[in-house]
Amino acid sequence: MELTRDMIRIDGDFSLNDEGTLVTAYIETWFDVEKKFGVNLNDDLDAGLNFYANYNVETDKLTCEYIVSKANSCVAYNYQPTAAETKLIAEMMQEACQDMHGCDLLDYANPMTMNM
Repeated sequence: MELTRDMIRIDGDFSLNDEGTLVTAYIETWFDVEKKFGVNLNDDLDAGLNFYANYNVETDKLTCEYIVSKANSCVAYNYQPTAAETKLIAEMMQEACQDMHGCDLLDYANPMTMNM
């Protein structure tokens, strides 16, 4: 199952690493995460899955990860998006950045470049 625009939403409340190179966004999931990521959450009422995108403004690379939280554990996994998913998520992050912050991801990461 390949992710499509109607299956995800990008939360525009980004975080930025200390170096100002990596913008992280929470991805709201509107699909069966158990099927997509091969996890079983139904057995545990305290279980949850959080999906994140990390966009490196210096390399123009996007990576993803998901974190499975259960009552007594929390484990992060890398997710390798397809080329189409990478393009989609990067576009949606740019759109969310424009909507929420009025700039693109590069300017968000480097606010000193804005208004120059």
